[in-house]
Amino acid sequence: MIDSEKYASAVVVSRRDFAPDLWVIRVKPETELPFRPGQYVTIGLPRNGRVIERPYSICSSPTEEAIELFIERVPDGELSTPLYELQVGAEMVVRRRTKGLFLRDAPVTGQPHVFVATVTGIAPFVSYLRTLAGKARNGEPAPDPVMALQGASRSEELGYAEELRALDAEFDWFTYVPTVSRPWEDPGWDGELGRVEDVLRKHADSAGVRPGHGGVFLCGHPGMIATARAIMRRRGLSDKEIREEQYWPD
Repeated sequence: MIDSEKYASAVVVSRRDFAPDLWVIRVKPETELPFRPGQYVTIGLPRNGRVIERPYSICSSPTEEAIELFIERVPDGELSTPLYELQVGAEMVVRRRTKGLFLRDAPVTGQPHVFVATVTGIAPFVSYLRTLAGKARNGEPAPDPVMALQGASRSEELGYAEELRALDAEFDWFTYVPTVSRPWEDPGWDGELGRVEDVLRKHADSAGVRPGHGGVFLCGHPGMIATARAIMRRRGLSDKEIREEQYWPD
């Protein structure tokens, strides 16, 4: 039996596949699930008398009706493998409370922000940017400059690239820089090259980030986060000016 005080049921209402092992689903919980950009929801599937569950950062803005998640299937993933099989109309369970402190300190008034992500690590930043864009379209003052750097092996893994490019074109305060680390496997790519941590320093400098002025937010693979943090610490930023959210394999 599912503990109804802990879990609510949710239905998959849409699905988009970016690459063979990367996809986005939107789920509609049976109850309201308040959250702020940067938080995560824990979803699960009942299997063999227990609930297999994992946390996933939320891509959608709090103003949207459905919860949007960007998921990567990992080899033999206990949850991501069965999640991959779910199509529209399938059911799952969600914990009734969202959690997480990432992006709690954003925005830092009067300072530039640089968001750094690998593949699905872009999720909390998409939520934040959709929220900022909604406020701007409603006539609220423009936020301080925001730059999003997203890295992947190949361009097909750059989920949300089209949406983020559109935001870049719409708003002067936002800049999107995608980068690909295996261009020999992506002959049509003509953008930035290298791992996202390799290009971080030059783009952070161009955004005006310097010690005491600006915030760097890292989300994704632990190896990227460790390297990027070291690069920005050498630049002179303090630990307080560098925030992180690590993603681990399923």
